Amino acid sequence: MAEQHPTSDRRAAATWEALFRTQAELLRRLQEDPIWHEVSLREYDVLFVLTQAGGALRLRDLTGRLFLVQSSVSRLVERMESRGLLTRSTPSDDARGTLVTLTAEGRRLQHDVGARHQEAIGRFVGGALDDDEQRALRGLLERLRSAQAGIAAPDRS
Repeated sequence: MAEQHPTSDRRAAATWEALFRTQAELLRRLQEDPIWHEVSLREYDVLFVLTQAGGALRLRDLTGRLFLVQSSVSRLVERMESRGLLTRSTPSDDARGTLVTLTAEGRRLQHDVGARHQEAIGRFVGGALDDDEQRALRGLLERLRSAQAGIAAPDRS
């Protein structure tokens, strides 16, 4: 099937490339921060998601909010539980489910690392974009993300 909008497709691909490379560069810079000696970026993401959810989530819901597959999340949760950062339990309404809950140590670590992480993000993003540019970019990114539900995948058959 011939492309209907090659110029538009090239522009979209260039936009994606710029977005992807920017994210990769920012992640590289953020990962160089010594705060990650206490907790990995993936572990912090678990702590952050649980904090945003009020301190607890079912394992399947936690998995749905992370950028990892279920088996990786299960192993990560086990390691974090052994470090005393969270607990796993069986919810009273679902004997087959697993409830993942932050411990006091997990909350403390998320708060401490989160404050330093936010400062680093502020330095890297705020050092490049002013407040108006950040608002505009955030609006465009939110629009791009929310529009995906209504855009059909390409028919490759």
